[in-house]
Amino acid sequence: MYLRFVIRWIDEDSHKPQGVLVAAYSLLDSGELDQEEWNQVRGILDWFNAHLPHPPESFSTGRAIFWFRSAAAEGISRMWELVQILREHGHHVEVHKCRRLANICYWDQFQVAAYPSKEDGRVTVQ
Repeated sequence: MYLRFVIRWIDEDSHKPQGVLVAAYSLLDSGELDQEEWNQVRGILDWFNAHLPHPPESFSTGRAIFWFRSAAAEGISRMWELVQILREHGHHVEVHKCRRLANICYWDQFQVAAYPSKEDGRVTVQ
């Protein structure tokens, strides 16, 4: 099972809903957060930068979108923290679930990147 946390804004490259991490960076720069919230969001994003593997420099995401593997418990838990803050600031956040992704182009122990495909397993929204 794969999970993707998204907001309603559509990404220019993938033409799919924008991921929560991108939305969190935008919120961080927006000036809407009080100091405590800003520190909390910055700390979560710093954790992801330190603990989530980065694809090799030769990898070009293009239209690929990233999904968490369901076993990435700590990363998913931290995503829920971001979801709460984004929702408190008016963002509608959804969690997409997919059993199978057809076009995986990158993977590590926590995440995969895949090009959107009609052959992907059924996606449900929570």
